Amino acid sequence: MDKYMELALKEAKKSLKTDDVPIGAVIVENSRVISKGHNTREKKHVITRHAEINAIEKACKKKKTWHLNNCVLYVTLEPCKMCLEVIKQAHIKQVIYGAKQEKISNLKDPILIQMKNVENSSKLLKNFFKNKRK
Repeated sequence: MDKYMELALKEAKKSLKTDDVPIGAVIVENSRVISKGHNTREKKHVITRHAEINAIEKACKKKKTWHLNNCVLYVTLEPCKMCLEVIKQAHIKQVIYGAKQEKISNLKDPILIQMKNVENSSKLLKNFFKNKRK
């Protein structure tokens, strides 16, 4: 598995501490990680605190611009429509994601690329929801 997706998975696991859905994101520019984020909706009680949004906000602050033209976003779960629009607004050139969102996976967008080896992303999410149902 790609080293950046491994970092995104590590970031996703931070969400478990606050009972948030374990989703992690990493933004890379020129082979260098410039920001990371994880889901904090439950922790912050704010619906927009998705991993992608958190990572994008950190990257923009670090770069002092909202233009992330040369950046690639790695995220453990296929972005929702809200996040995809924010990604486009930030001019991120490509999104590499792990698990597919079966319920909303109709995002036929050329910047979205699913990784071939996604077992770890899917397993983390399945275990989270399995434990919630107990």
